Amino acid sequence: MNYTATQIEKAKRNYSSMLRIHTLADYDVEIIGRNTAEQRMDYHNRIVTDICNGNKELEKEWKLFFLKEEVKADQKEAASKSKLAANKYASTDILAPIKEMRKLGDFGKWLNTAGNPFRKEHFNKKYTLESVNAFLAL
Repeated sequence: MNYTATQIEKAKRNYSSMLRIHTLADYDVEIIGRNTAEQRMDYHNRIVTDICNGNKELEKEWKLFFLKEEVKADQKEAASKSKLAANKYASTDILAPIKEMRKLGDFGKWLNTAGNPFRKEHFNKKYTLESVNAFLAL
């Protein structure tokens, strides 16, 4: 698999930040409890110590883990952008009257007003005829 330079850079940064010994202060002891925090700390510190002592197999495993996480994040972001673009394209006809009036910016501001029943349309770009008619009725 080919990784982008950005993915590699982010994975390296995340891997490097993982390679530090944790203390109890790194955990929310009040919520998870001291016992659980100590177990998690010991587990993490054992991995870091093994890597620092030259365990190449473990090092490779963790580097690959962080690379895979970056790929997943990029795929999730691409899917989200694709979905928004599809919603926007599907709403082209619905937005035509507002575009003709050159009020698309005002429509966006109106949609993103707190308490607006159509506010979610501002975020998912899936506009409805009801919201357009409500805006035009103002």
